[in-house]
Formats: sequence, structure tokens, C-alpha cells
Amino acid sequence: MKFLFVSKPLTMENLGIMSLSSVIKKLGHETGLAITTEDLEKRVGEFKPDFIGYSIMTGDHEMYDEVNSTLKSKFNFFSIAGGPHPTFFPEFLKNSSFDAICRGEGEKAVQQFLEDPSSHRISNFWFKDENGEIEKNPVQQLTDPLDEIPFPDRELVSSCEEVRKSPIKHFIASRGCPFDCAYCFNKSYSQLYEGKGKRVRFKSVDNLIQEIKEVIENYPTRFVYFQDDTFTLSEDWLKEFSGKYPSQIKLPFHCHVRANTLTENKVNYLKEAGCYSVHIAAEAGNDELRNKILNRGMTKEQIISATKMLRKHKIKFMLQNILGVPEGNIDTDLETLELNISCKPDYAWVSIFQPYPGTRLGEFCRQKGYYTGDFKDLGSNFFDSSKLNFSEEYKLQLANLQKLFAITVDNPRLYSLGLLQSMINVSDESVRKEYQEAYKKFRKIGDRRLYGFDL
Repeated sequence: MKFLFVSKPLTMENLGIMSLSSVIKKLGHETGLAITTEDLEKRVGEFKPDFIGYSIMTGDHEMYDEVNSTLKSKFNFFSIAGGPHPTFFPEFLKNSSFDAICRGEGEKAVQQFLEDPSSHRISNFWFKDENGEIEKNPVQQLTDPLDEIPFPDRELVSSCEEVRKSPIKHFIASRGCPFDCAYCFNKSYSQLYEGKGKRVRFKSVDNLIQEIKEVIENYPTRFVYFQDDTFTLSEDWLKEFSGKYPSQIKLPFHCHVRANTLTENKVNYLKEAGCYSVHIAAEAGNDELRNKILNRGMTKEQIISATKMLRKHKIKFMLQNILGVPEGNIDTDLETLELNISCKPDYAWVSIFQPYPGTRLGEFCRQKGYYTGDFKDLGSNFFDSSKLNFSEEYKLQLANLQKLFAITVDNPRLYSLGLLQSMINVSDESVRKEYQEAYKKFRKIGDRRLYGFDL
């Protein structure tokens, strides 16, 4: 049988569909990848898939539904939607063109489905029968140990030149996150899997290193990027990793850390292992917004202390932030800027809050009237504008500040001399385009600092 994945253009490896592809190939089936900007009808006609799968984020669900509907009008195949949107909003299946959805982890579920495609008793799957009625199955146990999952199929995405030639290759050492940040799906995910296994699971260090070795042997790799929500949760695992990675891999790496999980020991292990840079999230400079609204559960002092430890050990870091948080305003956004100036990151990354449905904060926005839309305006771009019911003046300030934020952190006199305060109120489109171009250029500078080379 043939299984085709359909995706928007990739700029990096999609580890989710790559893991599924490995499972499918292990069963003896053929997999392929089609990109939405290509001639999809030609690709599907040539590949002749029995199944087409989509990994869908909220905001992209209608686009993928249209793509699937068009393809189903011309070809005969069984369509499956997976990813965040089907996981948290499975009821969208009923009025969509998809035949089934897969919620949560898909590797075991897809394997069981392909072993008996006629069965509608497959864990994690919801099926639409011939009458349009939905047959629902509960999720199964979370995969544990993670070493049971075959390595992601890198060959699947090799047709994407940007991905294939990238000097940075992406990996994940764990699944799950123990924290309940209000803007994230983690709490909803843990509720979906309540009683179904440990919330956080790590691969063995040896398994992870073997995967990295195989990638290095087969693909151009100068830098390793770990996509885990928090790479530094387990000190024992990190200690073992720091003892094995530098002698067996010998490549610099980047990972995500959390301020209130960092200790001197953990930062030491990162440095010993060869960590070149990290992401660390501040999110908001205002204590009430950070802890009451965003539910981050950390103090400003912990954030500052963590960044001091990173600088002490000469580990470069990106500080992540969110502007336009509900209950905030331009003054609290400038508090976030001030915190970043104090922390002196190598790059100050900043997004504009989006009220994703199914998150605690997304629901808060609906209840409080901050958001009255239908989520069609939400997508994967959280850099350009706020979708909340703020004043037009504040929305303008947010959009401008997002473009000028990192530049100002790098050049704090723009703020201390009052220049930024004037710049964020500019409405002239030609000037705002200049902000956008300056922002693009500075992002490249930030990337160079974080990875040691131009991307």
C-alpha cells in the first residue's frame, strides 16, 4: 500500500510525519511527500496513494480541508488528518472532507490501522461512516519507552532542497512537558492522556546518539538542534548525555531550557556536552502577567539568574517573549523590553500573542471579550499583528514594537533616549516597511549569533 503525506512547504524537518513514515515503511508500505505549492494533482496521479495524511495546526485546517476535498473529487483514497487541530478539536471531522482523524501520538495507532484498514476499532482514531456519523475511539497508552519508535525517516523530506541542504538537523530527546503555561496545549494534552502513562518521557542517551550518528553519516550536518520543550528537566539524564555526546558526536548543539529548571550543575553539563546556544523564555517582564495570566510560575529574579549562569559559562542564548498579552498594555510590553535589556540576550525573540482555542488563555480571551473571532484568522504566523479586540492605536504600537524589539535590546539607547517611544507610534506605511526590512536583517544577525554561521 502507498501512503502520501501532504504538507505546506517545509523549512525544516517535520519530525512528526517523519516518525510516522518510518513506522509505515517498517510495515513494508511505501511513503511519499507532496507539497501544497506543487502540482498536487500531478503528484497524486503519479504516486497513486491508498492513503493521504495531513498534519494540521489550528488556522490551517480550512486550507487543508479544501486541498483534501479537491483531491477526493478526482482520486480515490482514504484521508486521515492528524496533528494539533484534530487532536484538540476532533469534532471538526464531521463537516470536513476527511475520512478519519488521529488524535495524539500516531505511531502505534497508524500501525494498527494499516494492519487492518477495514476496522473502525483503532485507538486514537475517529472515523466517519458512510452515513456521515462519527465513530469515536479513546486514546491508547502513551509510548514508553520512546526507544521503541524507529528513527524519523529523513529520506521522506529529502526532496525539499532547503531541508536537505540545511547545515542544522533537528532531533527530539523527549516527549511531554510537566508545565501548564496558559497559552499552550500541554495541559489539554495531559488531560486527554490522563491515566495513560507518564507525562514526560525521555529517549535513552544511547538511542539518541545513535540516531544523530546515522544522520551525520548520511546528511550534511554542522549543527544539532534539539526541539524538546525543556531539554534540562532530568539532571541524571543530562549528566549521562554530557559524558557521551562530546566524544561521540563532536558537534555544537542548541536546545530549549526553562529558567526555573536551571542550576549551576545543569549549565555545567550543557557546557561540557558542547552546548553552543539555547532558547530560554521570559515571555513577560510584568510579574502579574507572567504568573497570573501566562501561568509561568517563575520570578523575574529566576530569569535574570538563569541568563547570568548562561553568560558565565559562555553559552549564547535567545530570550523569548510575548507582546500583546490580555490584561496587558504598551506599558507592560515595555516592561518586557526592560527585562530583556537587563538580561542582555544574544537575540531577543518576540511574538504577538494569539488566542489559540483549547488553551486556557484562549478561552479566557473569549470569556472576557478580548477575542470574538472564529479562529479562521489564526495561523502559524504570530509576528505581524494582534487578533485581540485592542484599540487600533495599541495594535499599531504592537506591530511596530515587535519589529523594533530585538534591535532596541541590542541598542538600548533607543529606549533610554525616548526614540523608541516615538517610533512605535508611526503609522506611515513606508516607514513601517523600513522597520520590517530592518527586522529581517537583524533576525539574520541573531541567527548567526545563535548558531555561529549564516543560515
